[in-house]
Amino acid sequence: YDVMNEAEARDICSKNPLSFLHIDRSEVDLPQGIDPTDPLIYETAASTMYRWIAEDVFVQDETPCFYIYRLIRNGQSQTGLVCCTAASEYESGIIKKHELTRAEKEADRIRHVDTCNAQTGPIFMAYQDKSIADFCHAWCDSHPAEVDFVADDGITHQVWVIADADAITQLQQSFASVPNLYIADGHHRCASAAAVCKKRIASQ
Repeated sequence: YDVMNEAEARDICSKNPLSFLHIDRSEVDLPQGIDPTDPLIYETAASTMYRWIAEDVFVQDETPCFYIYRLIRNGQSQTGLVCCTAASEYESGIIKKHELTRAEKEADRIRHVDTCNAQTGPIFMAYQDKSIADFCHAWCDSHPAEVDFVADDGITHQVWVIADADAITQLQQSFASVPNLYIADGHHRCASAAAVCKKRIASQ
C-alpha cells in the first residue's frame, strides 16, 4: 500500500472497483487533497470492508484454515503460508525485527487497524524450519490449487486451502517448536497491530 503515491492508487482503483486499495488506501474514494490524518479516511476503509463482507465479496471459511500462497515470476517461485500469529509474540520478542519504525507511519496504521477492527495488511515473515516448507511443497504437489491465475504484471498467483484437521494440527505442532519469526517486510504493520492489541488489553 505504501510503495505508490495517491495518484497511482487512484488510477489502479479506477480500473478495479474491488481492489483492496479501496480499503488500504481509502482516500482514493474521497476528494483529492483530503488531510491524510482525517478520520474520514479510516471510517471509509471500515465502511468499505464491512459492506464487502455483507455483499459476500469477502467470504469467511466455515472452519479455520491454513493457506499456502505461491508466487511465480520468470520461472522463479516463492511459497509460503498465509496464517495468523499472536500480536503478543511481537511484544515478547518471539517475532524479531531489524528496522526502526517511523512514528507518523505507525500512527496511521494504528488508526487504520483500530477503526477497521482488523489487521488489513499482511506481514511477510521468515522462519527456520525445513519440515514446514517440505510439508507445503508436498501438499502443493498432491492437491490442485484452488486459485491459479496470471496477473497483469505477468506474476502467477496460486493458493491452496488446507482445511484438513490432521494437516492443520501437524502444522500447528511444527510451528510450536519454531523459536522465532523474523519480519522480512511489514515492520510498521506489525508494530501497529501489536500496539492496538496492547491498547485494547489495557482498556479491558
